[in-house]
Amino acid sequence: MSVIKRVGAIYLIVLAALVGAHWIITPLYDNSSGEYPVWVFLNWFMVVAVIVALGVNVRNKIVSAREGADAPLTGRRVQVNMLFYASIVLTLWFFWNWFFGFFPQNEPVAVGLVHLEMWTLINPLFVLTTGTTGFSMWQDAQG
Repeated sequence: MSVIKRVGAIYLIVLAALVGAHWIITPLYDNSSGEYPVWVFLNWFMVVAVIVALGVNVRNKIVSAREGADAPLTGRRVQVNMLFYASIVLTLWFFWNWFFGFFPQNEPVAVGLVHLEMWTLINPLFVLTTGTTGFSMWQDAQG
């Protein structure tokens, strides 16, 4: 099981680094055409990472909730709760924005503008959530 956690952790950490780096360099090659082929490619890997992060953080929240409401507030418990809620927000925003990107003919202009602006929130949240989840998985795998 620790091998699976380590592979998942490496996947999340590497993808968080790739998305963060590419998000920073995108303005350097943007030609205002609205086409981003690298993002189209990365989004498919991001889907897997969002689902993995959500699954891991839901599992961690369930384990933490079993300790009961009277359990002491520790740094680990705060981290579990923050990652749980961040994963939910990330999942909702990512899939809502991604689906509108696939079906642009069905969206009004106002949603199209929100679609573009939402990625400025989604990408940093993705980097923080999946990167932190990956490091947490790595630590759990080590014992």
